[in-house]
Amino acid sequence: MFVENHNSVSMIDQLLKKFPDSSSSGTQIKFFGNSEEEYFTLKHGVGILLSFHKRIIKFTGKDTLDFLHRVSTNAVKELKPFYRIPTLFLNEKGRFIDRTDLLNLENYFLLVGSCNQNRLFNWVNKYIITEDIQTLDVSNDYVIIDFVGPQSGSFLTLLLGDEIKSLNGDNILNPDVDGFNFLLFTHHESNGLKYYRILLPSDKLLSFTDYVIDNKSVFDVNFVGSDAYEIFRVENGIPDYPSEINDEINPHENNLIKEISFTKGCYIGQEVVARLDTYDKVQRNLTGIVFDENIKAELPVTIINESKEEVGEVTSIANTPVTGKTIGLGFIRKRKLTPKEKLFIEIESKRIYLSLAELPVTK
Repeated sequence: MFVENHNSVSMIDQLLKKFPDSSSSGTQIKFFGNSEEEYFTLKHGVGILLSFHKRIIKFTGKDTLDFLHRVSTNAVKELKPFYRIPTLFLNEKGRFIDRTDLLNLENYFLLVGSCNQNRLFNWVNKYIITEDIQTLDVSNDYVIIDFVGPQSGSFLTLLLGDEIKSLNGDNILNPDVDGFNFLLFTHHESNGLKYYRILLPSDKLLSFTDYVIDNKSVFDVNFVGSDAYEIFRVENGIPDYPSEINDEINPHENNLIKEISFTKGCYIGQEVVARLDTYDKVQRNLTGIVFDENIKAELPVTIINESKEEVGEVTSIANTPVTGKTIGLGFIRKRKLTPKEKLFIEIESKRIYLSLAELPVTK
């Protein structure tokens, strides 16, 4: 069954009261205090991100792993208890349904998605026919908490002790710390960025925030809102739903091809993905963008050259405090761009020129 994630609103309301300088929009907290300080915490300290907008599906039944192995992109059939693996769900055209982490918790499985839509839940259930599988949306039961930044490992060692050293990149810990029982694992992005993810029972969130604040010690620890994280995400080229993960994009284009097994055999969308790989038919690639001036734009927006040809589109933008510039993510069609070719977008008939940048965008 599918349950609307209604209690996220209640949790956000309670957090807004706890952090009086905070602000929210929908199912996200935009900032807890000062967005610029939160951004620099992500860069240099321990940034704590709270997610209420990701779907979590619980699977039970003896056919679960075999089924998910057949319909998703990675080789999950031999996934051991208390291990996790990233896997993608694609449609028949090889484009995204969702990007997920699959967790084997021995007696059941959790599939942690990227978006708050029910599309993954409905899509999975469409393909379950005679298998011994039961699905349940448990998004209300958990809060996803990400610890991002170079001090995160040391800070979690302070909270958890040496147990955290047993994380090997793929396993899941289930620690019990001062009355808090949660799931902990590491998540990896294609650019090499590693961060720590906790699945915490949602009824423990407020007391856990107090616990973290009370145990900051010497660390630069801040709860981080979506405004600061968006800048960090765009700088680091991390694709997100719905801007770079949607049903118009395939994994070759947004650098998520490492979350596909090319040896396991069939999955939905496999024929298209394999053909793109074999015959080098990928039409466009994710890239960084730096604009000549600060802008606000309704996205996506088309990138044009001086010959009035459409060469790509901008999908995300952010203003970085490091340089004061507007930067972005976008998809550029695979073609030879001459070094002197000028690219721009048009906003209200005004040309805004831009340059392409390697990821991560740091200049």
